[in-house]
Amino acid sequence: MIEKILYWEHFTLGRSWSAQRDHPVERDEIVEFALKYDPLDIHIYPDQAPNTPLGVHCASGVQTWGMAQRMLCDAFLLRTHVVAGGRMDNFRLLSPVMHGDMLRLKAEVINAAPHFSKDDRGWAEFKIEVSAEDTRVVLVYETAILIMRGLFDGVA
Repeated sequence: MIEKILYWEHFTLGRSWSAQRDHPVERDEIVEFALKYDPLDIHIYPDQAPNTPLGVHCASGVQTWGMAQRMLCDAFLLRTHVVAGGRMDNFRLLSPVMHGDMLRLKAEVINAAPHFSKDDRGWAEFKIEVSAEDTRVVLVYETAILIMRGLFDGVA
């Protein structure tokens, strides 16, 4: 288990984190995920995908979000006293993720507010942007995460 060192007070307006996958998206990874969770032709048949309206073999949007979530964990969530996720807004898939893409994530705090009824926690809202190494933005969304306050652990 990774030591939790970040509390709600650490998530100030404008603070940002970044992370990058340690390997490119692999064709087999796309197909394996799709067969299990999103078996559309464009995801499971790399050789036929060029003949589809999109014209490329690509990862499922759900898989793209899953890879983003892993990068978010690596960037800071694993070291944070997270209570729960609250919501995702403005979720937009802007460009397909293809095999060979090296994804990176940037997360920026866009709002932070104490919980309305529980003094020991607060909400932090983030703007998330995922891009490929060629600077193509592939996914953007906003998310709210409920985080414990350090004030009650004698930290803040």
